Amino acid sequence: MSTPQESLQQWTQQVRHYHIPRYEELPSIELYMDQVVAVIDDYLRIFLRDAKDRRLTPAMINNYVKLRILPAPVKKRYNRTHLCHLIIICLLKQVLAISEIRDLIASRLEEHDIQTVYDDFCSMQEQSLIVMLDNVDMPHDSSAASFAYATLHVAVHANVNKMIAEKMIDIQCPPSEEKERKKDK
Repeated sequence: MSTPQESLQQWTQQVRHYHIPRYEELPSIELYMDQVVAVIDDYLRIFLRDAKDRRLTPAMINNYVKLRILPAPVKKRYNRTHLCHLIIICLLKQVLAISEIRDLIASRLEEHDIQTVYDDFCSMQEQSLIVMLDNVDMPHDSSAASFAYATLHVAVHANVNKMIAEKMIDIQCPPSEEKERKKDK
C-alpha cells in the first residue's frame, strides 16, 4: 500500500504528461449524445476523484443547451464546437457558476473563434496545473497531520483563486439590479 505522498506523486506524474486534446485533435465527425459523454469522460478522466464519477451526463448536456451555454445540436449530433464548449464547462464548473462560464466564453468569442478560445483555454489549464504542482508544499515527513496541513494549504489557495476570479467576473459583468434584489430577499 502506498503512502498519500506516493499516491499524489504518481498522480502528479500522470498530470504532467497529460495533454488536453486541442481543437484539431477532437473528432471531426459529428457525434450522438452518448458518444459525446463517452468522449468527454475519456478526455477528463484524469481529473476525476473516482473512476466511477462522471463529469458529464446527457441531462447536463440538455440543460446546457436549454440555458444557451451550449449551441443546440444539429439533427441530434454534436461537433467540435460542442466538444470545446463542454470541455471548458466541465473543467470550470468546479469553481464557477454556469452563468459565469457562459459569460466568460461569450466574451472571449466576441474577439476570437472557438478554436482559438478553446486551444488557449487548454494551454492555460495545462500550464496552470504544472505551475500549481510545482508550488505544492509537500510535507517532508509521512505523517497524516503534515499531509492534512499541505492539503489545507492547497484548498486555501484554491478558495482564494476562486474569490479573485469571481471578483474579476463581477467587475467585468456587474450583476443586474434584478439579481441584486434577489440577493437582498
